[in-house]
Amino acid sequence: MTAKRIPLMLFTSIALLTIVSSNAASADRQQPLTADEVVRETQEAVEVTKQYTIQQKEAFTKKVHAELKEAQKKIAELRRKAESASAEARAELQQALTDMEKQKNEARKKLDGVNESTSAAFGKLRDEVSAAVEELKKNYKEALSKLP
Repeated sequence: MTAKRIPLMLFTSIALLTIVSSNAASADRQQPLTADEVVRETQEAVEVTKQYTIQQKEAFTKKVHAELKEAQKKIAELRRKAESASAEARAELQQALTDMEKQKNEARKKLDGVNESTSAAFGKLRDEVSAAVEELKKNYKEALSKLP
């Protein structure tokens, strides 16, 4: 079980527990659930799940936007430092900077798709965006190590 699935499993467990406790209250009144009650409770569970997914998307989007903004600052700083590097180092850094700009833009495009994604697609997109941001951070560190 991955750490990413724990919040979803916890949320699902809470939603099911809520339904079960609601059913227990219904059992106290000694009447079986009607089809309408089952439909209503199912709709409530679906709505709660939908709201949870929206909250997760918003939190993830906010976090990644902040990371991309920070990456842009670091790229600009590295670009300034590259100007004072030797010709050979500057050429390597320019290529690395170009690659990092592309990676940042690709991550931003994927991030733009998060809010429009279904909950199933969100998990995959979240992983792809996270991997792209981590790769960008790694490449920044590598480029930084090329400076004298």
